Amino acid sequence: MRTFRIGFCLIFFGLAGGCATMSADECSLADWYAVGEADGAAGQMPARADRRASDCLRHDIVMDRARYDAGRNDGLAGYCVAGTGYQLGERGQSYNGVCVDHDEAAFLDAYQKGRELHAFTSAVSAAGSQLTTAEARHRELDGQLEKYWGGYRDEGLSTEEHNERVLRLWSERKYLAEEAIPYWQDAKAALTVALNDYRGRVAAQDPSVGSQLRPPEFPGPKPWEGPTREDARAMLQEVFGTLARASGGSN
Repeated sequence: MRTFRIGFCLIFFGLAGGCATMSADECSLADWYAVGEADGAAGQMPARADRRASDCLRHDIVMDRARYDAGRNDGLAGYCVAGTGYQLGERGQSYNGVCVDHDEAAFLDAYQKGRELHAFTSAVSAAGSQLTTAEARHRELDGQLEKYWGGYRDEGLSTEEHNERVLRLWSERKYLAEEAIPYWQDAKAALTVALNDYRGRVAAQDPSVGSQLRPPEFPGPKPWEGPTREDARAMLQEVFGTLARASGGSN
């Protein structure tokens, strides 16, 4: 039952910050102004106060909502500033609308600039991740093909099935080497240039910063659709060339 309750709380209240917030002792000893101020300084929504009130009511303790709201309002005054907005945007976090009664315009202006920087940095990171994945897969395929070039055969496969499997591995490796890896290398390089350019604009206080600037888009290379007849011919040429070089070297 306890496990179910914890799971339910995580699902139902996950977006709002958790389940039970206050024990009986915390409710009885609470400085409601200080509690509200701390919640406001953390940018908590009114739902946090509702949960605190509900928790304490279960302990037969009534929350002083007026004191809490006064503290939360003062806490929000410190939260709803440009610096917090920028950090929130830079981390790619969403804004929950708690600054409506404070200097929301300055907060949102800084938040937008932070979101711009996040867009540029996350684009570089995403391209780098795609490149790393493609390179890792290429190395994996290299290892598998080396095994087959050494004479390995999968048990239970016919000669035709074996050849088809090897061809698919070879074709995918070729695709990665000629399409995917160069694409993501170029994308990462271009996005890094764009990020550095954006940072230069920020440093120069360029007025375009905050006007929804975005990095260039790289949707990805054309997908690999499996081996073609050209791949089969190219693989055979590579195999025969390797055998010929090995034969020449042995002589």
